[in-house]
Amino acid sequence: MRIGFLFLFTLVIGCAVSSASIGAIEHSEGKLRIIEVVGVGSVLSVPDRFSFSFSIEQKGGAAAELNKAIVEKTNSVIQALLKIGVNKKSVQSLQVIFNPWIEYDGETREQKGFVLTRQVKVTLKSITQYEQSIDVILNLGVSNINQFSFTDSQADENYQVALKQALLNAKQRATNMAKVLDLKLAGVISISEISSIQTSPIAMQTRQFRKSESYQSGEMSTQAKVMVIFALQDGP
Repeated sequence: MRIGFLFLFTLVIGCAVSSASIGAIEHSEGKLRIIEVVGVGSVLSVPDRFSFSFSIEQKGGAAAELNKAIVEKTNSVIQALLKIGVNKKSVQSLQVIFNPWIEYDGETREQKGFVLTRQVKVTLKSITQYEQSIDVILNLGVSNINQFSFTDSQADENYQVALKQALLNAKQRATNMAKVLDLKLAGVISISEISSIQTSPIAMQTRQFRKSESYQSGEMSTQAKVMVIFALQDGP
């Protein structure tokens, strides 16, 4: 019996939304029955790249003196990181921000001088070095540590695995739904990749750290999503 109407329904699995539809398209030999499904795959991994940034701040009246002090503090931090084995290329001294130093006393406003701030970014390859770097920086009196990011160097490889899982998920879902309607798959008409390499990095907000605090990187998820259109035929 030829199917002349459209079944449309949506399945929600966990936090990922997957959709599927069964219908018909024009074909040289008549209408071809199809099923269109979205498959989702994900891979969990432990991050192996750790980065963070911190601010070095100096207040004073003369810009030249402030800049000299900032340079000295930055060099002290970098040398301390190098002593624990951090690669010099892993430390980036970013832009310097120059702002007025203003203090308020009730309703009065007074400019005391200027505030010079330098951002430094550190990228590491081990959680041990990450812990040591945090402690070293805290020992030097730097407490404003922020912009944490834990990432995975194997993100592309993990995405390929997730992509394969998404295709298998699409095939399994299409097979199950077709079976309920006494149909079976007759081949693939088209495959569309509807995602790119998307990982869910572990991030932490800016906060004050204490020495010897416990650092946990946890896991991260790499996800992939595909849309596959299968041809249908009558089941056994």
